[in-house]
Order: sequence, then C-alpha cells, then structure tokens
Amino acid sequence: MIRYSLIIALFFFLQSCGGEEKVELKTAKEKYSYVLGVELSKPFISESPYNKMDKEQLIEGFHSKVADSELEGLFKTVTKCIGKTGKEFNKKFNTEGSLAVGKINRQRFEGYFNELNAMTLIDIKMVERGFSNGLNKLDIEVLKNEDRKKIMAAFQVKMDEKYKIILEQFKTAGESFLAMNKSKPGIITTASGLQYQVIQMGKGPKPSATSNVKVHYQGTIPEGGTFDSSIGGEPVDFILNQVIPGWTEGIQLMTVGSKFKFFIPQELAYASNPPPNTIIKPYSPLIFEVELLSFDKGAAPDQPKTESFVKPEINPNGQ
Repeated sequence: MIRYSLIIALFFFLQSCGGEEKVELKTAKEKYSYVLGVELSKPFISESPYNKMDKEQLIEGFHSKVADSELEGLFKTVTKCIGKTGKEFNKKFNTEGSLAVGKINRQRFEGYFNELNAMTLIDIKMVERGFSNGLNKLDIEVLKNEDRKKIMAAFQVKMDEKYKIILEQFKTAGESFLAMNKSKPGIITTASGLQYQVIQMGKGPKPSATSNVKVHYQGTIPEGGTFDSSIGGEPVDFILNQVIPGWTEGIQLMTVGSKFKFFIPQELAYASNPPPNTIIKPYSPLIFEVELLSFDKGAAPDQPKTESFVKPEINPNGQ
C-alpha cells in the first residue's frame, strides 16, 4: 500500500514538472544552445516589468513558430500589457501579453540566426529547454560542472565566422547595386562615388559644409524598405558637416527648391556600423530623396556624427 502511494505521488510530481526528463548536455552544440536559451530567459527574472510575466505563457510562446504576418498583432497585444514604453504592467493582459512576448522573442531569435545562415549551429530544442529551465532556475543543476564562459566563447568563434561571411555578402550586394545603378539614364557620379539624380532644380546659391539646412527627405535601402522619413511631418534642420559624408557632399550640390535623389555608397554612409535597431545592413548603400527648403550660413566646428553597430539582440519586448 505504501509503495502504491509513492507511485501515485511520483506520478503527480512528474505531471507538475511537465514530465520532462533530466537534461543531458553531450555535445558542444547542445551545450551552447542550452546556455543561449538560459541567457534569453534572464531579463524575465531580473528586469521589471518582465519579471512579473506569466512564465508558463512565456515558455509556451517561445516554443511556438510565428509567421511575420502575426507580428503586428502580437506587438499590439504586448503594448496592452506593458505599455508603449515597456515600463508599465497591466495584470489584466498578463496571460496574452506573456504569450505574445514569448512568440516575438522566438521569431526574433530565429530571424537573426536565419539571416546569418547560422541555424545549423544550434539545436533549437535545447535552446527551448534552456529558456524554460532558466525561467524556472533549473539551469544551475544542469550546468554545475560546466564553464558557461568557455561554452559561449567557443560559440562566439563560430558566430564570428558566420558573421564575416554575411558581411562580405552584404558588401558585394551593395557594390553590385551601385554598379548597375550608375549606368541608368540621368544618374551622375561624383569623384567620391556619390550618385545622384536631379528631379527638380531650383535657383540661387548653394549651401556650404557649415551651413544650417532645412530639408524634407525620405531614406530607403536598395531592397525597398523605408528606414526614416520626414514626409507628412515637420521638416528637419541640421548643420551640414554633422551628418554622413554623402549628405554633406550631396546637399552642397543643391539650391533652394531643388529635389535630388541620392544613392550613397557605404563609404559615405555608415560602412560596417549602421545605427542599431534599423533595417540598414552593414555596408549597405543608402537612397535618399531630398528637397532643400532653406539654409543659412551659420558655422559649427563639430565633427560628423558616427554611430556604433550593435549586433541584433533578443529583447524582452521584441523591439
């Protein structure tokens, strides 16, 4: 009778734990995949308001395949839970918000590895397991005899190799685009490699590198996506020598009332260091349609802006 009771108790214990078997990390791939999952779980333990979220729903969401078409709806759901700034917390939407956050993180995680053609480096089931165990603080026992820093250092070497390959592909694609674009009717190429097309030419003087200019503009990438625009809003003004070299050179070719289309090579844009959290890839040419509204001759002895490239990270709210 006692043995039977123990069996029943064990059954319910396994049910409450999800019936999962003990994790055994046999290969290097399994080890760094598991540690990746654990690392992804950490913000949901230590950072507010993410540490208030429903762990089971986060896990369920992270185990789900998500199509790009679902993302807009998922982000709306997340906003209901943690607000637009990600600093609020509405308990009423905790369940659906936590599920949505889990799904977004899975989609972003796979998207990043797919972009680098690096999915073969990881065992996604072990990533899922690490995420689940990390949230439930079960990773300490699994990794008690492992050196996490060494595991991730070995993985970083493999990722750097992938990253180097993809950077070369980005660079080649950008150069090919500009080479084809150069031969199109109406395209003018300067000595620096800047390409431009005159859509409309105004009259009068042209600004200098130290002029304060006011413009309307729209910025796109060769693939077609828009990364920045003032269209439909207020024009922007700035000192011409405080922006990327392609703008500094190009806008000096314009007069007030002019509208130009610029095709800026990566050497005159962000090169390998595009702003983080944008659709601009390293070594990408940039396309800008610019209308010069006005300028003055105010000078400012400042240096051109530079921004550091940050590899994509998986953020708790997927943004």
